[in-house]
Amino acid sequence: MEEIDLKELFDFLKSKLYILMLIILTIVTLGCIYSFNIKTPVYKSSATIVLATSDNKDGTEITQNDVSLNQKLVSTYSEIVKSRKVLSSVIASMNLDYTYEQLHKMVSVEAVTNTEIIKVSVTDENALKAQQITNNISAEFAKEITDIYNVKNVKILDYANYSNSPSNVNYIKELIIYILGGTVVGISILFLIFYFDNTIKTVEQVEAKLGLPILGRIPLYSNKKKKGGK
Repeated sequence: MEEIDLKELFDFLKSKLYILMLIILTIVTLGCIYSFNIKTPVYKSSATIVLATSDNKDGTEITQNDVSLNQKLVSTYSEIVKSRKVLSSVIASMNLDYTYEQLHKMVSVEAVTNTEIIKVSVTDENALKAQQITNNISAEFAKEITDIYNVKNVKILDYANYSNSPSNVNYIKELIIYILGGTVVGISILFLIFYFDNTIKTVEQVEAKLGLPILGRIPLYSNKKKKGGK
């Protein structure tokens, strides 16, 4: 592998700085066109569900065993939230134009670490629909748990709110990514041009590549007359 002179590489990159800037500008422009005009914004709405103890009619207090049991049930309940039965019921009740598979991809369930809380989130191109679907899934889930376990230990802690901002759009972050990406692409292209360019441009390169001594050189001659000269 041919050795690369870092100074030559740096001088080459400096001489081609305008090409690098042009590449960065092109990628940033294309990226902004995509972000502003092509990329579809989606909205995320979330609700939180807490696992309480079942109804204690005898007035007994909540024990540590009850809390531990609920924490162990969080992972099971998280799967039930996205089950076909729950989501299909929501599709039917809301008359949604989604299949189960489509809605399943839109729903995410997150167990809050070391708590009895489940966070249910839905992303949709329509912010109001995302809010409504989230709340309906939470309600249907609570109903399904009652039917399955014959206990009422699921309570909706926070209902989903209407989201005003898209969850997949961050123009400042995307602009930085486009600039960094353009810089990497531009430098890579210029590096490849430099690496595969075998032309000799300086006397030093002749001596280094051919191993021959230079006996003389022809200076660059300009036929432009000097000011005040003949």
